[in-house]
Parts: sequence; structure tokens; C-alpha cells
Amino acid sequence: MPDASKGPGQFNRRDLLRLSVITGAGLTVGAPLLSACSVDSGSGSGSKQSAGSGATQKAIGNGITEKKKLAPFQFGAPAGEKPSIPKRIAWANTSDAEFFLQITRSIELAATARGLEFVTAIANDDSAKNVEQIETFLQRGIGALCIQPLDANAQAPLMKRAIEAGAAVMSLVTPPSTSQAVADQYKVGNTQGLAAAKYITEKLGGKANAVYFNIDTIEVLKARHQGVLDGLKTAGPGVKIIADVQPPALTQDGGFKAMNTILQAHPDVNVILGGDTFCLGALSALQAAGKDRPEMYLSGIDGDEQALAEVRKSGAYKASFAFAYPLMGYAWGQFAADWLEGKPIPQVMQFNAIELNSAETIDKYRADMKAVAETWQNAGTYFTLLGSIRYQERDQFINYAA
Repeated sequence: MPDASKGPGQFNRRDLLRLSVITGAGLTVGAPLLSACSVDSGSGSGSKQSAGSGATQKAIGNGITEKKKLAPFQFGAPAGEKPSIPKRIAWANTSDAEFFLQITRSIELAATARGLEFVTAIANDDSAKNVEQIETFLQRGIGALCIQPLDANAQAPLMKRAIEAGAAVMSLVTPPSTSQAVADQYKVGNTQGLAAAKYITEKLGGKANAVYFNIDTIEVLKARHQGVLDGLKTAGPGVKIIADVQPPALTQDGGFKAMNTILQAHPDVNVILGGDTFCLGALSALQAAGKDRPEMYLSGIDGDEQALAEVRKSGAYKASFAFAYPLMGYAWGQFAADWLEGKPIPQVMQFNAIELNSAETIDKYRADMKAVAETWQNAGTYFTLLGSIRYQERDQFINYAA
């Protein structure tokens, strides 16, 4: 659980990833907001380092620096030139939390299946150590680098050097990269809002007194906020947003306190939306006040284990929206192997928000995340793949926050 001593605008990197803030932005631990980061042609193109012996160093310029609409990715497109670099995939991990170790296991599983050597290192949230570990990967020689944000400004020059030397760079939100994993935050919020609107229409007679817990101090989540509100509006004029607030801290206690305040003025609340952390706190407040009813509708985002346990009870907590992080790791391993065979890989891997609203959907999601090799055959459920890039076209790397 996040540190309750932090103010409403202060979040660490783990908090942000738990909130599914996987959107076009670079993260720096301790920064209150997310900001885009890219690297220019002076950040590493003159370097003599390479991603491995036999690699052809290529001046790749600044890549694609302006956001553009990308066509859907097509599997089976023709292969091109194959890079002469080590068949080794490196994962620059930053934490030994189970969340990240799941990704580690998935990358290794795919790498092994495709005949790649897998190497990893854990920086324990130390930016200088993370940079040193990536440098070691580059010196040893790699065919692909998987990376998550820690200090985007420090990581960017190394990521560009890897691309110049021929490696695929696959990142969680951070440019420069050949492939970025991101989320459309408006779409995430709209999915949550539309699901609530459907319930309001079908079960509540089109009438609701709704609460939304926002986190607008994180700039990119303002789009999610708007998506939720737009989705709710589709239920018609009977929906009233009686409170749209940011709790004092990103904790269940923050949600509990905010909900207690709201209940004093609006005891007839029957719909509550937000992240799982806030909504679980709100549920506790409802229970303490004796106001939780099974016909109410609460839903959160994150796929929090406690939230899923509440969904299984078929009570007020109706759904949590989760993201397929373990499958992302498996995809990275597969795309690394494709890249080394000269095949195209997607430039953007956009997460779909998966609604877990019953024991059956929860069990299926968990089974899919455990059996990522089999799930990969139907990855379209969990991802939207966009754009296309091959080794020989690596000067078209993405140098903006996708």
C-alpha cells in the first residue's frame, strides 16, 4: 500500500504502475506529474559502443518525434535484413516485487521457447545502478532490451545506443523505443464508465447518484477522468454526479475518509467509480455506516486482489478492470525473437482494460495470465497492436510518448 504520508500529488513509480498509468509519458521517481521524454541526435549517435559484436552501427537520427496515427499491426508480413547481433534478450528490471517478477518469468518463458538467451538484473529502484546494469548489457552484447521507467532522462541515451547498434528496445511507456507498451487512458476510463451506465440502465432504472474518485494531480489521468464521465452520461439524465473528488492520499484510508465526508451530505449514493484502492476504502466506509447494499454498483481499476475477492462475493463491488502485464512480458520475448529474424514487430502495444465482473471472468483471466504461451495465440483480447518496424527500418523508432 502506498505511503500514507505522501500528499495527493506525490506518487512513486510502483504506485503509478499499480494505477495502470501506462500511457505516453516518461516517469521519474518522486516527480508529482508525468512528462514526455525523448532523446535527440546528440544523445548517443556518436557513441562507439554497440549491442554486440558483429552489429552494424547506424546513425538513426531522431526517429519519429511527433505522434501519428498508426495502422493495425499485421502478423506474417515479410521479413527483411537480419541483424548480426547476439541472440540475447536483456530485462532491465527495477524491483523484486512479485508484480515485476511475473513479467520476468514471462519474458524468460518466451525467450526459451524461441531459442534466445535471457539475462536480467534488478536495480532496486536505484537509477544509477539501473544505468550501470544497462551499460553492462550493452557491453556484453544484446539483441533486445526490455525496460521499464525509472529515470527516463538517464535511460534514454542508452536506449538509443541500443537501437543504433541493432537491438530491439521494448519499453513500458518510455521513449526512445522500437516498441512501446501503453494504455489509452480515455479508453480505459470510458470502458469503466460504459459498464457502469449499462448496469444503471438495466438494474437501477436509469437513475443513479454517482461518486467518482479522480487523481487529476497525475496529468495523464485527466483523460481517464473524462472517459469515465462520458461513459456515465450514456445512461441518460437520471445519472447525477454528486461528488467528483480526489481523496487526500492514495490509500484505502484516503478513500474511506473521502467517502465518509460524502455520505454526510449524500447518504443515498449508489454508484462509486475510481481506482480499486479508493473504491475499496469507500466500500469500508459504506459498511461501517451500514449503507452497503448488494444492488449498489462499485467498480475499480487495477485488478487488485482484494477487489477481486469482493467481486466474487456478488455484493456491492461489481467489477475491477485489469491489464495483462504478464502477457506483455511474453510478447516482448516473442517480438525480440521476431526482430532477430528480420521480421516486423509492432511499434505500439496498447493494453485493453479487461472487465472482471464475476468468478468466471476472474478465473479465466488468472488462468490466461498463468498460461501466457497459450494465451498468446489469442492476444488480441488483451492488446491492440499498432504500427510496424523491422531491424532495417530502425531509424523509424518512436521518439515520443505513444
